[in-house]
Amino acid sequence: DPLFLPGLYHVAQFAMVTLAAYQVGRHFLSARLPLISGYLIAGILSGPHLLGLLSHQTTKDLRIIDQFSISCIALAAGMELKSGKLKKFMRPIAWVLCGFMGATFISSFFVLLFFSSFIPFVTGMAVSGKVAVALLISTIMIARSPASAIAIVKDAQAEGPFSTMIIGVSIAADVLIIVVFALNLGIAEALIRGSGLTFYTFLRPVNKILWSGVFGATSGFLMDIFANTGRLPDRGRDLLVLSTGLTIFFISSLVPSFFSFEPLLACVIGGIFVVNFGRNAAYHDHLMDRFLPYINILFFTSAGAELEIDHLLRPELLFLGLGIFSLRIASLWLGATLGGWLAGRPSRETSYAWMGYVTQAGVAMGLAKDVAREFPEWGQVFASMMIFQMAINQVVGPPLFKYAIVSMGECRAKQMVELEPTKQKQSPHAAKTDILSNGEP
Repeated sequence: DPLFLPGLYHVAQFAMVTLAAYQVGRHFLSARLPLISGYLIAGILSGPHLLGLLSHQTTKDLRIIDQFSISCIALAAGMELKSGKLKKFMRPIAWVLCGFMGATFISSFFVLLFFSSFIPFVTGMAVSGKVAVALLISTIMIARSPASAIAIVKDAQAEGPFSTMIIGVSIAADVLIIVVFALNLGIAEALIRGSGLTFYTFLRPVNKILWSGVFGATSGFLMDIFANTGRLPDRGRDLLVLSTGLTIFFISSLVPSFFSFEPLLACVIGGIFVVNFGRNAAYHDHLMDRFLPYINILFFTSAGAELEIDHLLRPELLFLGLGIFSLRIASLWLGATLGGWLAGRPSRETSYAWMGYVTQAGVAMGLAKDVAREFPEWGQVFASMMIFQMAINQVVGPPLFKYAIVSMGECRAKQMVELEPTKQKQSPHAAKTDILSNGEP
């Protein structure tokens, strides 16, 4: 239940780990690494598989915090899609998206199908089963992490065509991946269980995205109304607006199957609505600018603690996960290169673009767990394998993207570091505020 309230003891545990993650993030920042990499590492170290400061039960009980943070991040992702800002990038984003998703999916699918005999749980399956598994792995490999991309852009205070393209493609790809996965999951079920492809197989994902649009637009409309509420104090109003995304998660667990929708997609659409059709776009932008740095600490620390690092101790998953990670990097490079060429983007931008697509987080993990629930015979091993390579992607992806931003000359935070001596007279409280709000001391 999304509204299950955790115990005070588990909240206190997580609060202590979060404070430590904040300090780790500061040290990563001083080493010119992204803040979120520090939060992730702190979460991994504190998780049940290493230091054990957070147990499995703790991470499970803190689900409401995880869903609150991911819903806010999804809303923020939607708010990045401002029609005025992205208008001149719409066509390039569409071309890059076609090349990126098409080349990544197709190349991964055929390579996985060719080497399917090396995947332990696929051995003994019929050809149709091998096709289904390759289909699911290739689909999840397309998934990105807009949350990570936005956090890195905010951290680097990046602004320019390169950053705008990466954010636009990342958000659009995650919206499309939810639809593509729903369709491919239905096809995989038909191939493995021999039920055959039906009209409902193709109708279900369309129905889900339509209802996601309805619930998302409604939530955006309500957020705009809440922003005008004058009867509440400012902090109460802010909390009411930010809690709208969590309410979407709760509703998604209650509606009957015909009205089922994807809560993450609904949150993204809600964010798109408030900045493009609402009357309080400036308020919502300012709200996210103030709260997103704190939400990132919660989300990425929790995500690090949930990563199943113990899979490193299983040789078969270690080599298989590394192989899939390598295949994904190669297919991302191919897809980004082809997409950039189709869109007519500058060659320098194209050569760095693949680095912006490496990270994977919430959506990809959710899709892997969906496969585990749908195919209990082998789904848990599948999810473990995919989550292991996601862990690698999430650790190496943020530094790669920040390196690309710096190389493209869009990192404004670098200029602030050069001005740091002028800030030495600031109070400690002001310095901490600057780190959280701007990503630089």
